[in-house]
Amino acid sequence: MKANVYSEDQYITLKMADNGDVIVGMPYIQEWIEAVRSVPGRKWNVAEKQWEIPGTKSAILFLCHVLKDIPVKLGDAQLGEMFPELLQLQTAEEKIALQRLREGMKLKGYSTKTQKAYMGHAERYLRMLPVPLKDAELKHTRAYLLNLHEESRSSSYVNQAVSALRFWHVTVLGRSDPNLRIRPKRQKKLPVVLSTIEVSKILKSVQHMKHRTLLALIYSSGIRIGEAVRLTKQDIDPERRTIHIRQGKGGKDRFTVLSTAAYDLLQNYMKNQPIIKYLFPGGKGLDHHITERSVQQVFERAIRKAGISKPATVHTLRHSFATHLLENGTDLRYIQELLGHASSKTTEIYTHVSIKDIRRIQSPLDRMIGFEEDE
Repeated sequence: MKANVYSEDQYITLKMADNGDVIVGMPYIQEWIEAVRSVPGRKWNVAEKQWEIPGTKSAILFLCHVLKDIPVKLGDAQLGEMFPELLQLQTAEEKIALQRLREGMKLKGYSTKTQKAYMGHAERYLRMLPVPLKDAELKHTRAYLLNLHEESRSSSYVNQAVSALRFWHVTVLGRSDPNLRIRPKRQKKLPVVLSTIEVSKILKSVQHMKHRTLLALIYSSGIRIGEAVRLTKQDIDPERRTIHIRQGKGGKDRFTVLSTAAYDLLQNYMKNQPIIKYLFPGGKGLDHHITERSVQQVFERAIRKAGISKPATVHTLRHSFATHLLENGTDLRYIQELLGHASSKTTEIYTHVSIKDIRRIQSPLDRMIGFEEDE
């Protein structure tokens, strides 16, 4: 980047137009105008007095080539999601700040998932920022967070955005921002839970042995999808009937229960599946585990085939495991240990979805005799 050639308030802004084209906003600098005019299919919108280029992959790649030395801002997050190549047009200052964020998270020992999520929030924030990063003020952060609410993002998503920006601005860049102390109230949503009959239907609908075994392990042990795909043969202890979860969420090890039925499935599966490292290898080879997205797609097909209309995901199997244990009388403290929850408050959510005690309550309607005849 040759950011030092231009003043700090001079840059090109790219925005999506309603018709799918890309609007190119810029100050009158002849060099920049010539660069945009070189893009095939570009046009001058007389009514709006602005340059527009086709919103196609080829046009965007060409634009990236001609603007490689010019400071660029993305006017909306949609552009960056549609054309990741545009992220290469970040200013030198932004690239350095993002690199410091990466390094800060690595030094803190954040998981790969958290690092990816935080980087995504930081990059989206930069794309929406109307000024250079060093000139960003409290109002800009506030506007960004308010925009997330207007997009109807969940409270957990907004909270994660706050955590990401707070870590970046305050911990890494050494700034102070009171807006990052305000968090939206968490939505109190109860998890979706499948009945034992529904779980059985799902497992029976999966014919592929590897996929059925994997889903059975997730339900029978209550493990997360990311923990399941990374299981190795050494993690299974048939003598103690346990599964060793290594470096789960929060970087914690734990043990959970190994179901006899699930272990029988696993044994039959391993008779025909060579195991080098991971129990469930993926398409990239025996030394790579199956991807989480592949498992999600397997589950999506399974619930459709089983005729289940609940908005269930692979994680629903974990919720169902905990709820069924609770309904069968398992102490909440043991369930907390099996799930790897740091706080008992997290596990207590299952007391609200358990129907063990609800089923004992008789509805007043059922006490009415012959109410239909009175009509």
